[in-house]
Amino acid sequence: MRPRVWFAVLMMAALAASGQKKEKIQAAKDKALGLVGNPAPDFILGDFHLADKRGQVVVLAFWATWCPPCKAEMPGFAKLQKELAPGVAVVPVAFDHEAAARDFLAKKRLDVWSLFDDQGDTQGKVAGLYGAHAIPKTFVIDKDGTVVKAFTSKTSEADLRKAIQAAVR
Repeated sequence: MRPRVWFAVLMMAALAASGQKKEKIQAAKDKALGLVGNPAPDFILGDFHLADKRGQVVVLAFWATWCPPCKAEMPGFAKLQKELAPGVAVVPVAFDHEAAARDFLAKKRLDVWSLFDDQGDTQGKVAGLYGAHAIPKTFVIDKDGTVVKAFTSKTSEADLRKAIQAAVR
């Protein structure tokens, strides 16, 4: 094959792959935003059962150690987890290997507990329920179990506090 033709074929393949990735990210965003106003999908991870948190506002924050914006959010989640308990449950959900997540939290000296939704090399089962294919994703669930806010990218502590205050009312 001639060099120019070969280059054109490679470029078309790269553009197609890029388009597919963008479509998957948009589909995940749509699913996450589609949960707003609806009951939060129930799940159990370890000893944590979302249904047991009825009567509390719950903040579900999907993250991974390989996600720079997720890592940047973790100090804020640790702060809110301590400050707002017991009325608000701030629940980070890591979907990379538990050992890697625990090691990251220890190295950064982040005193925060996290759930682990690790399915090996695939996305975890809870992340799938919430459309957390692209992270970070954060959901605010009101006392009745309804998703009232979905953040589909890194969120500021101030915006998260506003969403939590609205959900407490």
